[in-house]
Amino acid sequence: MPKGIAAGYTKALRTIIDANVVTILVAFILFMIATGGVRGFAFTLGIGTLISLFTAVLATSAIMGALARTRILSSRHALGAQGEGRPWSIDFVGRSKGFFSASGMVILAGAIAIATLGINFGIDFESGTRIKAPVEQATSVDEVRETLTPLGLDDAEIQEVEEPELGENVFQLQTANLDPDEVTQVQAALDEEFGLSAADFSADSIGPTFGAQIARTAVIAVIASLLVLSLYIGLRFSFKFAVPVLIALIHDILITGGVYALVDREVTASTVAALLTILGYSIYDTIIVFDRIRENEPRMPRATFSQIVNRSMSEVLTRSLATSLSTLLPVGALLFFGGPTLQDFAFAIMIGIISGAYSSIFIAGPVLTLWKEREPQFVRRRRLVMKENGGVVPAYATGRMAAETPAAGADPDGLGPVEEKPLSDRQQIAAERRARRAQASGATATADAPPEVDEETDGDGGNGASQPKKPRSSNRRKKRHGR
Repeated sequence: MPKGIAAGYTKALRTIIDANVVTILVAFILFMIATGGVRGFAFTLGIGTLISLFTAVLATSAIMGALARTRILSSRHALGAQGEGRPWSIDFVGRSKGFFSASGMVILAGAIAIATLGINFGIDFESGTRIKAPVEQATSVDEVRETLTPLGLDDAEIQEVEEPELGENVFQLQTANLDPDEVTQVQAALDEEFGLSAADFSADSIGPTFGAQIARTAVIAVIASLLVLSLYIGLRFSFKFAVPVLIALIHDILITGGVYALVDREVTASTVAALLTILGYSIYDTIIVFDRIRENEPRMPRATFSQIVNRSMSEVLTRSLATSLSTLLPVGALLFFGGPTLQDFAFAIMIGIISGAYSSIFIAGPVLTLWKEREPQFVRRRRLVMKENGGVVPAYATGRMAAETPAAGADPDGLGPVEEKPLSDRQQIAAERRARRAQASGATATADAPPEVDEETDGDGGNGASQPKKPRSSNRRKKRHGR
């Protein structure tokens, strides 16, 4: 058990570091570019990721190593190691057209919603004044508007919001910038008509310059994150792996934006922070998949790239689903029980987690396959597999194509035998000496006899049996006894 735990942590170390580094990069970009509360969130995200990396690599390894020598982990069932179980048999690559079509339909619906309904940007981006007024009497949006019409606010955006901590009748007003005197007039009018809790009344104003700065910062942060993450993936894997990552990230951004437009949810600064967190989470999941593909590629030297991808994704699918579901639990708690700011953040995170888990398995892998299978070595493998299987490529490698190591003397691509290595100079000299001794004794030796190692080679030839040693002479024995 201790050796198995140590081997598991050693094997997973590179993947853990890769997956957490991208989150740290996103947090760093967000911290350097963003302002206000978003910057504080970025600092917390970076510190939390570093602590998580420390606990995942060192703390849990030490704890598991200590428990491995106790009765707690004496059985493999204690760690859930109940055999390989029932493997997934989904043809991820073969069904990629269906996955692409499903994503395209969702993105198209979101694009239509954005074009027709638009995105509901909050005052963080459009500037203005937002007022939250918890009134004591039950009323309607129309009655509130009639009360504010004499103040010239008949075109204000008024909606009733659910905030139990403020009361049962809470209204939110959003309008152009109001000076402090105008805000006081609004408060007095609502208090006189419906009754108002002055302690819970709040007003926030964002100027046009600050709103434009936030919007510009958000765009720069997203673009910088995409470029830095792509560069890191290109350096750690290859730049062919970076293109599917970009496509998957853009896929997640478009779906999140489309859902916001469909449900007419307000986009705030917290949404931007959540969006960048989504990028980090999505690429975290994609790195897990790509790392398994990179690990299986040399293990399956005869399989096509689509077969390697199918096997890799079937091996990590359970892990991805478990990670996504465990992450959705606290996010769901924030969404249903948190305050307004946390709810906005949690809603974007929830959409991103679902979209990221989908894209890392069903989008990034098939896109990578479409590109990699154009390489000459995988073209040859595909041609060979189709020849052996009647013109089709099975979803999963079978038989010798599924072998994890090439057979002795076989070509790694399965395209023909490999030439045998020539004998070394020392082995050739030993073979010539054996041939001369055989001719002198009248034996019929051939030139292609397998080389044997005599006592002069000290066993370095390695291709034949060593010659028996000569017996000691009787004179030497007599001298020894005489002594």
